[in-house]
Amino acid sequence: MNSYTLVDSIQLAKKKFFRAPQWEFKLGVKILLGLLILYFLVLFLLFGMGLFHFIEKKLPGTDPILVLNQGLVYYFGTDLLIRYFFQATPVTDVKPLLTQPIRKSTVVKGVLLRSIPTIFNALPLVVLLPFCIVFSINKGANISIWSWFAGIIFLSIGVNFLIFMINKSKKFLLFFAFFFGIGIGLEKLIKLPLLSFFGKGLDALYQEGYWLGIPLLFLLWSVHTAYQFLKRQLYLDKGLGMKRGKLLGENLNLFDRWEEMGVFIKNDIRLILRNIRPRQVVLAGGLFLFYGVLFFSQDQYKEIPAIHILSGLFITGGFMLTFGQYVPAWESEYYNFLMCQNIPYKKYIKSKLYLIQFSVVLSTLLSLPYLIYGIDIMLNILATALFNFGLGGMITLFSGAFNTTPLKLNVKAKAFENTQNFSFTQLLFVLPKLLLPLVVFYIPYYFYGYHAGIMGLVLTGLGGILFQNYLLNRIVKMYQFRKHQTLSAFNK
Repeated sequence: MNSYTLVDSIQLAKKKFFRAPQWEFKLGVKILLGLLILYFLVLFLLFGMGLFHFIEKKLPGTDPILVLNQGLVYYFGTDLLIRYFFQATPVTDVKPLLTQPIRKSTVVKGVLLRSIPTIFNALPLVVLLPFCIVFSINKGANISIWSWFAGIIFLSIGVNFLIFMINKSKKFLLFFAFFFGIGIGLEKLIKLPLLSFFGKGLDALYQEGYWLGIPLLFLLWSVHTAYQFLKRQLYLDKGLGMKRGKLLGENLNLFDRWEEMGVFIKNDIRLILRNIRPRQVVLAGGLFLFYGVLFFSQDQYKEIPAIHILSGLFITGGFMLTFGQYVPAWESEYYNFLMCQNIPYKKYIKSKLYLIQFSVVLSTLLSLPYLIYGIDIMLNILATALFNFGLGGMITLFSGAFNTTPLKLNVKAKAFENTQNFSFTQLLFVLPKLLLPLVVFYIPYYFYGYHAGIMGLVLTGLGGILFQNYLLNRIVKMYQFRKHQTLSAFNK
């Protein structure tokens, strides 16, 4: 068995997939996601082919490589953050191998090799390879361009291996996000070139090929460090020992006044604080707060109200659209126990609604800096917030009655590969959350103008608040009607 190879690892993963329940559905989802990935890869390939001529046209007389180098620091920073949230390391099939006569070094090498073929590592290759080919055709092939290309690829794959350690360290994420944010702020406000030094290093790599040794050393160091780190973790009893530490969410006495409903709210807060998947989803939802920066600052979108409405919905409803769509799957591991308790179903549903509504209020307060784009933008955000508060949360909870796919709390979602808790039904329920407010806005907007459309959103949100009790009763009846279907599905 010491001859265990990467091919064996792939074959075992294949058998695991086809022996799993509902593998046909998961295969269909993977095919659809594969086609989607292929579509985007083709788009990035075309982007890479046209990038040289685009830079030449917009910035004549400049070297396209030097222009790209100034932006690559932002690419790598964003890449690292996205990898942290969405790139799951392929280690879930390792435990059964530890009981076999296979060397640990062999198992670890297999894990490291299987982590390389990801969409994150493919992007720089798909974009920069055609760019370098077009550059060589127009400017003449030389060793500098290809040493620069190799250095970027080495850096990208090196970051891939660093994720093995970064995933275990919240402190690193906070430090990196703080440093990256401060760097951007200092460059924009006082022109201190803190992040630009990275671009200068890439300039040196392009101008003097022997600097390629630094990205290569970084790659070798990251491989060695990841190898040693995984090898130290490779024990069956890892994590079984007593670990002393502060219990997150232990003191939440503030919610005791709400009795049984307060218990549910405290459980949700603890679930977010203590588990990987909900924490990942909530952090991803927080990124929706910056959605408006992409569109409010662009002049070409100022005359498109639909863009502003959708931006407001995402800014104030990020938590609702991410965490809310998995209700009640968050409790799938102990849903049987939950349903055996002598607690009214309505209080369980109402606790989820209160959590969603609180997130809308908090997101609205955090969006106040958007006032710099004008009072109309802020009115738009407040109107969409009221819609999400009054009606959006109701639609989210109603869709949860049809969410019957179990979810593991301590398994990180894989970007473009995750099929766990993927549901076309849930996807369909996203449409009324986005299309209904557009319809509510555009009908009065068409006849009476922008502020009439805003008033339509406000009145709809107020209507949801006014009929909250009635709507909750209807939602509770749907949960009760589908209760046994949900229990059966969660037990599979």
